[in-house]
Amino acid sequence: MEEARNRQYDRYGTEVCNSRIPYEILLNKSPLSNTQHSTLQRLAIKKSWSNRTQIKIIRLARTISDLQASPTITDQSIWEAIEFNEV
Repeated sequence: MEEARNRQYDRYGTEVCNSRIPYEILLNKSPLSNTQHSTLQRLAIKKSWSNRTQIKIIRLARTISDLQASPTITDQSIWEAIEFNEV
């Protein structure tokens, strides 16, 4: 867990975590692929998710990817974040 937090600190250049970094910086440092973005948009429409819910999913997916030592947001981490959101 400490390693994941250190990845976040290194990424943002300060002691701030995915949950606190401004959304624009989060996406700038960890952009979604076109496929990931399209998938999230389709699900958001289908499930009537707010923008806030979508942002929470992206933040959680970034954290899951950090825990897995992935430099990018993975498809698997997005699906895991969606599952957590639905519980």
